[in-house]
Amino acid sequence: MFNTPRTGSSLTSSSLLTQSQGGFADPLATSGGFGEVDPWSGNQSPVRSPSPRSGASGEPEPTAAAPSPSRDAYLNDPPSLYISLFRALEPNHLGEVSLPAVQRLLLTSKLPASTIERILDVTAHNKVGLDRQTFFLALALVAQAQTDPGADVSLEALDKALDTLPLPQLSRPGPVHQSSVSSAFSPWDTAPRYAVPGAQANGGGEEPLNGGNAEAEAERGFWRRLETVDVQIIPEKEGWFLQKYRVVSDKRPEPLSRRYSDFVWLLTTLTQRYPFRLLPALPPKRISPDASFLEQRRKGLRRFLNALVNHPVIRDDGALNVFMTEPHFEAWRKRMKVSTEEESVSKRLNPAQEMVIPSDLEEKLDRLRTRLPALIASYQKMVTLAERELHRLQVAAAESSRFALSLQTVADDLPASCYRCVPTGQSCDLCTAVGRGLGEVGNGWSSLAAQRDRDTATIVAAIEALKSQRDMYGAFRDLFHRHARLSRDSVDSLRKRIEALQAKIEKTRQAQKPGYEAEVEKLVIAIDQDNTAIDNLLHRRVFIRACMWHELSVVFHSRQAAAATLGWRAWAGGEHEAAAAETRVWERLIEDLEWMPTD
Repeated sequence: MFNTPRTGSSLTSSSLLTQSQGGFADPLATSGGFGEVDPWSGNQSPVRSPSPRSGASGEPEPTAAAPSPSRDAYLNDPPSLYISLFRALEPNHLGEVSLPAVQRLLLTSKLPASTIERILDVTAHNKVGLDRQTFFLALALVAQAQTDPGADVSLEALDKALDTLPLPQLSRPGPVHQSSVSSAFSPWDTAPRYAVPGAQANGGGEEPLNGGNAEAEAERGFWRRLETVDVQIIPEKEGWFLQKYRVVSDKRPEPLSRRYSDFVWLLTTLTQRYPFRLLPALPPKRISPDASFLEQRRKGLRRFLNALVNHPVIRDDGALNVFMTEPHFEAWRKRMKVSTEEESVSKRLNPAQEMVIPSDLEEKLDRLRTRLPALIASYQKMVTLAERELHRLQVAAAESSRFALSLQTVADDLPASCYRCVPTGQSCDLCTAVGRGLGEVGNGWSSLAAQRDRDTATIVAAIEALKSQRDMYGAFRDLFHRHARLSRDSVDSLRKRIEALQAKIEKTRQAQKPGYEAEVEKLVIAIDQDNTAIDNLLHRRVFIRACMWHELSVVFHSRQAAAATLGWRAWAGGEHEAAAAETRVWERLIEDLEWMPTD
């Protein structure tokens, strides 16, 4: 019975339902990838293109389980290229190709990552590998996508194109077990290729950042000057249920105590002052929150404050600085009336600042606006996968501890089961040595458990980095919403009213009724007031464009690059150190077991 093969473990609808009922709603197990509402925002997300796992109608795509007759015949008698690729990726002849190997092969097709993700979703949803026919189906979908890049990757479109389907253009891989494969054709060589700085297609030097934007140049290297704010939960609650937080900054003098309502006040004030700046969203509230929710909200508040204090404009705001320095903030709020005047009222642009605004700003913003839903969805998916990895690591640490305890139990009980040791009451040399060796193995597993427990800090930091990146994209999505709602003005209606007032002045002068001079004077004053209002509104229009360009070119452009680079550097470095530490544990264990006897 010990040789009985185990059944494969796959995610079924019932298991996914059990997970969601257990309090963890898996966005990857649903058709939409993640909810229509961002986790830290109550605003409705913009309309997205159909999910990779659903068609235009929202219904799930049919899988390869029920192919059409023509598709069935094609997959049963595929081109020889399909068969040779399957054999190249299947060194163990198990009838299945691993999903990572298929992914590396499809990356050589030069198709967009979203298209490859769609192909794998159609063919390998909730699978760890592809059998022959499913692998052939994936290659056929690649050929279809290469033939018509603009068409939807679907089984229905494939059925229509089977008669004229060409071979997919792929780089042929070598055997999986080879350690050295030519990077010219191997999908296992996925290292990115970077252009040499200064070497461009036109032979010119490297262009200045953002076309010579002085503000962007001044922000270069900003990540070396970041202020780091930590938010901690204060165990003692105020009253029965009001939770308070301790705010600690590495560049502020004293730790402060703040309530959630203080954070709400800060965001409300800053939104009124800076409606056209990137403002992070607050984590939500909940009645009777549990410890897990409070911890997630604490981390969300920490990301919220770190985004504000490191914004190149908002970091100098008076309300933010009072929030970060005033020890008696609630009393200060009650006695002080804070101005919520919009930023454009008190600030004026000089000609040089106006000249920096590109004429095609709307086109640049539209390009980002159309991609934001997909970017947010991708980062939310990565957050979910990283949280799964964290859970697996926590489980591995716990299982290593159990393994160590079981080994120690066996080492202790070994003499009691020996036919030599029990009658004499003394442990024989063999049992003593083997028991001591098993104890060393148990110590090794204990060290491994402790190391894996320490490794969770790397994953936790990586999850926070991914969430910060996701929050930044969400902040720009919210900025677009505010821009659409608040950038409208009454310039056109004021101009029409001025035209009506001028016509009324002409009629009044022509009529020359008694006292008409005073009436004309009033109309002229009204026209002057409207002209002043138009000038202010036109200035506001230009200022809004300057704000949007600044947020796009200076804040967003540099932040998304630095966040991605620094986050992945930290993750890779932490994983490297963890792997090296685990290797040292095993090497030390091998040395300790060299003397362990066999007879």
